[in-house]
Amino acid sequence: MNELLTPKDVQKLLRCSLPLVYKMAARGQLPCVRWECPGEGKEKPRTMVRFKKQDVFAFIEQHYHATP
Repeated sequence: MNELLTPKDVQKLLRCSLPLVYKMAARGQLPCVRWECPGEGKEKPRTMVRFKKQDVFAFIEQHYHATP
């Protein structure tokens, strides 16, 4: 089975801000798995977000630009 990473794990790998990780996931730039969290009394349903490790590394390879 593929290892799932938390947004904080992805933040550490990409060395970026946590809000940027969530924005990239929301925009579809970084594939993720989402599901609703149980709970009541929330105006907006909350979702759990996880990332496949292989998708994060594929994202890195896709956007990697070597400097000469």
